Amino acid sequence: MDDGGSNKQRQATRVFKKSSPNGKITVYLGKRDFVDHITHVDPIDGVVLIDPEYVKDRKVFGHVLAAFRYGREDLDVLGLTFRKDLYLAAEQIYPPTSSPKRPLTRLQERLVRKLGPAAHPFYFELPPHCPASVTLQPAPGDTGKPCGVDYELKAFVADSQDDKPHIDSAASLLLSHVVS
Repeated sequence: MDDGGSNKQRQATRVFKKSSPNGKITVYLGKRDFVDHITHVDPIDGVVLIDPEYVKDRKVFGHVLAAFRYGREDLDVLGLTFRKDLYLAAEQIYPPTSSPKRPLTRLQERLVRKLGPAAHPFYFELPPHCPASVTLQPAPGDTGKPCGVDYELKAFVADSQDDKPHIDSAASLLLSHVVS
């Protein structure tokens, strides 16, 4: 006999997690594939867990970067690179800014509740008409990363958003942008 709710099953949610090499900053995302529906793009939302002792008076920033790689890395000569980086979205995650707060998604609510007060939600919107993630098949014998377009979410500790992130205090995840 079913009593209508006492035997509720918990539904599992897949969460993607990536920590910085020093373990002081960790990014949690519910999905890595973001769909462009022509009128809008699925938002990128997640949570960053920080070690407040490590951050101290610095800030935690996040950005979404689209990289267009159009040549092999071994052909880079005299500082000429065959890669173009485009910053699509950037924001300060910690300490929270006074900008209007968005309501937390269900995943963000659960993660903040589970991870505690050191967890800080973030939300990025990609602009419309961004190129889809594409990877061209490399020729036999090619070395390095293949040509194409890829997206990366990076959270890092710095004094200002324009500072170059230190590799030990940055966590990055590759994302996929697909067009429906």
